[in-house]
Amino acid sequence: MNILKLDKSYQSQAYRGIALGNFDGVHLGHQQLLKAVRRESQKRELCPSVYTFLNHPRRHQGEATLKEITSLQKKAELFAAEGIKELILSPFNDEIKNMEPEVFITEVLVKQLKSKLIVVGFDYRFGKKARGNPEMLKTLGKIHGFEVCTIHPYNFEEEKISSSKIRGLIEKGEVAVMEKYLGRYYAIRGPVIRGKGLGTTLGFPTANIKIDSNQILPKSGVYATFSRVDDKIYPSVTSVGHQPKFNDRSAEVESFFMDYEGNLYSRTVETIFVKYIRGQISYETPEALRRQIEKDAKEAKQHLHSKIDMINY
Repeated sequence: MNILKLDKSYQSQAYRGIALGNFDGVHLGHQQLLKAVRRESQKRELCPSVYTFLNHPRRHQGEATLKEITSLQKKAELFAAEGIKELILSPFNDEIKNMEPEVFITEVLVKQLKSKLIVVGFDYRFGKKARGNPEMLKTLGKIHGFEVCTIHPYNFEEEKISSSKIRGLIEKGEVAVMEKYLGRYYAIRGPVIRGKGLGTTLGFPTANIKIDSNQILPKSGVYATFSRVDDKIYPSVTSVGHQPKFNDRSAEVESFFMDYEGNLYSRTVETIFVKYIRGQISYETPEALRRQIEKDAKEAKQHLHSKIDMINY
């Protein structure tokens, strides 16, 4: 998949179909858009593409603490897996925020990107004061020669799947239901950094994982997880949040890998959350902590045994 960072000088040499959206989480609703743009573009011999933003629009508009479900890198991987051939990235800034939707359509979608097909969700809004909508796209499409495909909401238990809903579930630690919303388990990714070495002294060496400050994390607690290193997957148990052991309140994501031997420092690990096990507990002695880790690892391994075939992304 080609990745293009759009600027004013760019001029497409190929006609394309484009899915528009923010795609945070790339949930099952988003995946309907991606499948539609791929399918309909192939019918018309167009390049199936996605137009989205380098930064989250809500953060630019004042929600500085908003956490994202998926990193840009993970989005790109998921787009490519759906058959998207080009990812078009634009910064969300004041110019984009204040651009009249008619101007965005004519100058960006038509003139720059040579769009012949636009795929959007039924409630998609864009442009200054969010005036742009699917009806405007359809009206101007008749003038400028592009078609518009509108995708209906994707529901789970009679409720529309949305990034906001998913974000709230993750914050509550409800990771076990993520597959129903994302089509996969929720995952985070980051490099392994040096910790205090306490796990090693207890016989349970752990990997301390550095997470981007914009990445949403499940609530503090201990989780049954899978950990991916390169192309290999290991069952693991992961502690998230402010660790209350020995009066240490530093924020951490820390995983104990089962059935792994080797040095993980500086390597990138993807942590796949499968089930919440328990909340954080303060321990008076290292031995008490060791016994609890042993218990957590046993419980996690039992639960993960039946889930490994579901980790196929």
